[in-house]
Amino acid sequence: MASPALSRRGLLSAGLWTALAGVTATACGGGSDAGPSGPDGPLTLWSALRGTDTLVAAWNELHPEEPVDFSPMTSGLAGGNAKLSNAARAGNAPDIVTLVDADLPSFAIDGVCADVTGLVTPRLRERLGPQAWTNGVLDGRTYGIPVDLGPMLFAYREDILTRHRIEPPTTWEEFGEAARRLKRDAGVDLATFHPNAYNVLAGHTMQSGGQWFAIEDDAWVLDFLGEPSRRVAEFWQGLVDEKVLMFAPGSSQQWLSSLARGAVASHLVGPWGLAALVRSVPGTSGRWRVAPLPRWEGGEDAVGTDGVSVHAITADSNKKKRAMRFLEWMTTAPEAITARLSGGRSSILPADAGLVANASREFDTAFYGGQDVYRLVEQQAALLRTGWTWGPRMQATATSLHQGLARLEYGTTIAEALRTAQSETLPDLRSLGLSVRQA
Repeated sequence: MASPALSRRGLLSAGLWTALAGVTATACGGGSDAGPSGPDGPLTLWSALRGTDTLVAAWNELHPEEPVDFSPMTSGLAGGNAKLSNAARAGNAPDIVTLVDADLPSFAIDGVCADVTGLVTPRLRERLGPQAWTNGVLDGRTYGIPVDLGPMLFAYREDILTRHRIEPPTTWEEFGEAARRLKRDAGVDLATFHPNAYNVLAGHTMQSGGQWFAIEDDAWVLDFLGEPSRRVAEFWQGLVDEKVLMFAPGSSQQWLSSLARGAVASHLVGPWGLAALVRSVPGTSGRWRVAPLPRWEGGEDAVGTDGVSVHAITADSNKKKRAMRFLEWMTTAPEAITARLSGGRSSILPADAGLVANASREFDTAFYGGQDVYRLVEQQAALLRTGWTWGPRMQATATSLHQGLARLEYGTTIAEALRTAQSETLPDLRSLGLSVRQA
């Protein structure tokens, strides 16, 4: 979830959009497909989003006159962001690139992403809806076309919980009790704390009503340790200290092996992760179910997001109109979502509500015991908390936070990791010329 509407004056006074002055002047008007090399040749697309290869193949078959050349890339923190930055500096960035929503402000500030406000058709604006557009709009201008919505979910091993007479927890208090009971009675960890998943910690903070970044009185305000953030930190710290959770990096062999042999009984993740789970632990097929994320007792019925994607047209692209035609098809055409999910590698919840039924039909639910997963996911998406603002240099912030969380096993606390990340983010933002202060 990106920033809410902010005044142009406020952002300029905070120094945020200074670097964009030249970009917005040229990119948000007609979006001409003229340029040094002309509009001929295929569109180039870099993406780490699963199923993009089959989607592009479907487009090329239907639109041979406007081909797209797809190149896979690693995710942002795994090297994709650095690759894009280097390509942009060298003048050979692709026409379109997939970004995690948290990375969009940084690339917009750096002038990598074009302001495409004038290229978004009324049809596209309406089909994706205001909730999705918050992920691609900054200060009222559009820099990214949203692809999906990502409400956090509780995927769990039904067989393990049933065997130990544990109901899927509906509150975090119940979650803690279930974790203690399962560890005590079976030696099984209910869930895993991933020290390399800032996005998950951010999602919990969103749900709790926290806000790491905000803009007030023409300045960025950092508040990593406000009451909602402390509540989240203290809750997870307690479970880590009690050793009733597995502590392992996400995607690590250690964690995947534990999931496969039933040593970990659940996974907290967004819709995109449901297909990834199918491919990661195929031997557990039929034993998993999906439930709503637990809620804070007495709190609002809301959930946070676990990472969503946007597609940005780069400022240097000389095929902006063609790129937008492709992106509108990608995000609103039934054959597009069908092609993306056809290989079983993707389980995204489309930002276009009209495509959810198509996605549901394509997704094989055998792994989840035939459960109507998409119906649940769509219901949870309606409860996403809005108003979250990502910082202008999230890669640096995330790296700092990951380094602190990795030291939990050696006595550092989650609160200390948050405090350090805030203190290290402060000078980083000031070095960009931004007005910034701590709450």
